[in-house]
Amino acid sequence: MTTEHPPESQCPQPKRGRAKRQTWPPIYKRNHRSGQVGYLVDLGLVNGKRDRKTFPTKQEAETFAMQARIARENEGVAAFSLTAETRAEAAKCLEWLRPYGAGLSEAVQYYVEHVLRFCDAPTVAEIIQRMVSDAKSLRRREQTVKELRNRLGRFAVQFGTRRLSTITLPELEGYLSNPALSARTQVNDSVKMSQLYNYAIRHGWAEANLTDRIVRPTPEDKEPAIFKPEQAAKVLEHAPAHDLLPYVALGLFAGLRPMELQRLDWSAVRLGERSIIIGTGVAKKRTRRVVEISETLAAWLAPYAKERGPVVEQVNFRKRLDALRAGAKVAPWPANGFRHSFGTYHLAAHGDAIKTAGLMGHRDPGVLHNHYKALVTKAEAERFWALRPPTPAANVIPMKQAG
Repeated sequence: MTTEHPPESQCPQPKRGRAKRQTWPPIYKRNHRSGQVGYLVDLGLVNGKRDRKTFPTKQEAETFAMQARIARENEGVAAFSLTAETRAEAAKCLEWLRPYGAGLSEAVQYYVEHVLRFCDAPTVAEIIQRMVSDAKSLRRREQTVKELRNRLGRFAVQFGTRRLSTITLPELEGYLSNPALSARTQVNDSVKMSQLYNYAIRHGWAEANLTDRIVRPTPEDKEPAIFKPEQAAKVLEHAPAHDLLPYVALGLFAGLRPMELQRLDWSAVRLGERSIIIGTGVAKKRTRRVVEISETLAAWLAPYAKERGPVVEQVNFRKRLDALRAGAKVAPWPANGFRHSFGTYHLAAHGDAIKTAGLMGHRDPGVLHNHYKALVTKAEAERFWALRPPTPAANVIPMKQAG
């Protein structure tokens, strides 16, 4: 007996229930206690926190949800366009950033602003070369140019091929805190490094001056070395043989700086008016000042004074100065001893730190007071200022000393 089956289309079909798929982001209706109705759009977790937005009307909520879907789809398309290597690299970078709570966008933005923008900047050696060249063009003094070249040149030996923006704070600290260098040298190097960074910042080659974040050492405050009256007399006695009497006398009895002495012209030395004009082309800080000529200084300068011409002949100057040191036999020879001697004996004789500071071109009388006060007695100062040139008598030329 054959059993015929009805066509499949006529057979009762089992009900296949299909769960309704909710569209992202879901929208929920909310009845507030006030009786008003609102609509909440749930964006899910964003950076570890649930992000929800509430709207007063369903239309506003659906519009926002549609915009969110389009944005996610666009981001998804962009993500799938990345290579596997790039996605792996992004994941690795995210792991590095996770302990700091930063994202890729923040990291990339910082890198662009602080690193990539300086990729076209010159190297450290090139910046230094331009800086020295500009100093020459601006007619900076030879000593200033020389110091720039020497101090920054040492920095270029170690970092010359780098860009200034890539040098880290620990690297700079390590360079400036060289234990082989004195505290004073470290401070002077820091000053030139600060000038280098400021120069680079002005030209858009660096963002910040790292030297501002470095604590400079405090040089040991030593008492200035000076010539005793009898030592000063010995130096004055031997100075004429080396054509250095005006140099020595102006240093001892006017307190001029060594470089000021080498720039000074006789036209600025006015014996009749008892004054020396230290013009902007001579002064260290290009600040004009007037130095009085004491009776002591006038006595020593009178035989040498001219209307014009250099006070110090530059030919073989260093050689002649070394010969003077050897002939005077003053040991140890005080560093910057002429100027320090003037400051010490003038302050002891007059007791006026402001006046002494003004004559020496010091901006801070307090510093001068701390350096030179009580280094000599009043009697020693009187002996120093009583030094006079020898009086010719027959074939004997004695050195007259007070006391």
